[in-house]
Amino acid sequence: MITAAATAHLLELHAADRPGASGTRFAMVSTAANIGGLGLGTLVAGLLAEFVTAPLRTPYAVFVVLLIAAIAAVTLAPETVRPAGTYRYRPQRVTTGRGPAYLAAATGAFAAFSVFGFFTSVAPGFVAGTLHQPSRALAGLIVFAVLGGSAAAQTLTTALSARARTALGLAAQVAGTVILVTGMHLASLPVFLIGGLLAAAGAGVLFKASIGTVAALATAQDRGAALAGIFLIAYVALAVSALAIGVAALYVTVMTWFAAVLLTMLTAVAALIRR
Repeated sequence: MITAAATAHLLELHAADRPGASGTRFAMVSTAANIGGLGLGTLVAGLLAEFVTAPLRTPYAVFVVLLIAAIAAVTLAPETVRPAGTYRYRPQRVTTGRGPAYLAAATGAFAAFSVFGFFTSVAPGFVAGTLHQPSRALAGLIVFAVLGGSAAAQTLTTALSARARTALGLAAQVAGTVILVTGMHLASLPVFLIGGLLAAAGAGVLFKASIGTVAALATAQDRGAALAGIFLIAYVALAVSALAIGVAALYVTVMTWFAAVLLTMLTAVAALIRR
């Protein structure tokens, strides 16, 4: 609920403060906040689990403090929607767009968050088990570095066009996935990290392009619902990839199959972009 509403709010605040400006800054800030938050949360959780007492309770206390700060910030932020008459809260319909542009954005978001779901679910166990590095702080740091690299890649590609960002994101994610698989088969932490950084950087750039596409296609009235739709797709991918890998690990060589499915999705995005 927060993610879609906050993303739409950011875009409207940006438009009100900088009328006529491009949405580049909005896309950079919103996507970096989303993906950077995933990485920072993992890092803080790893540090708390490693160095504080009551590691299963302390993260919740920290999160409550952050929630209080967020409530204060939202209270101070100006409203951008002025509903006519008395507003009554009700669940809104999730909006999905039509045509190859929206389908490419949706598939790109699904592929991007599949990488994040895979890495956050598999990386700690791989580092602790296969590489015999049981430090929870190290596991959190690795995930933070990968997702932080993703956020940095979004910032560095701000000047590129949407088509160029999409092409770059696709290429980086394909190359990173292949290197990631290689690192796991070789049980090599450096190769694993390089592949993770490259795949996550490509995923971040691709997701940034997806958010920008959906925000541009939606009308002002439907923007929140449209962004809710794209985030729903992304978070479904985050959950499904982690669950599917956990189940598949019992039966098959997981990473190879995951890479094959992911590369198929990225090929579909490339084909839709051409249309």
